[in-house]
Amino acid sequence: MKTFSPVLLACTLVVPTFAQDANTNAVPELASGTNKVAQVAIAIPASAGVVSAPLVLTNGIISQPEQTELPEGGRATYDFAITNAGSYVIRAMVNAPAEDSNSFYVNVDAQPEDPAMIWDIDPTTEFEERTVSWRGNGTPESDEFVPKRFNLSAGAHKLFIVGREPAQLKNISIRPAAD
Repeated sequence: MKTFSPVLLACTLVVPTFAQDANTNAVPELASGTNKVAQVAIAIPASAGVVSAPLVLTNGIISQPEQTELPEGGRATYDFAITNAGSYVIRAMVNAPAEDSNSFYVNVDAQPEDPAMIWDIDPTTEFEERTVSWRGNGTPESDEFVPKRFNLSAGAHKLFIVGREPAQLKNISIRPAAD
């Protein structure tokens, strides 16, 4: 009877966990309680978008210098594709240092609407990962949709981020929503 080294066996079982999708550079997330790989999280750097003024891209970070209403806000658009239809959340690394510099407008597949699609971000002391929410019928202190779940079909989509206040954003991830 052949025996296998425990180290070799462990490496064989662990390596697929760290594999990346060569097309999207996304790391697969394991489905809870199973060995099956679920939909991957999609990572998007802020620099991958098409950015218009007054939103600016500097050193891989998007921001705008002043507060604006929706029609005057700078825009950043990001193309992405989903392989499995389902409910998704959007997370981003943001710096939102004060109450007057902590929001964006956000939507998928259509321009955001004011005030329902305002993402009010709890203030940060530096860049921190936060999940997109929507104000809806809530207030700046208490958004109605926390987190905002986007029901997406398989295929191509477009993420719209519109500047509202001088918050900063440096990367985005789109991942399956937890049940």
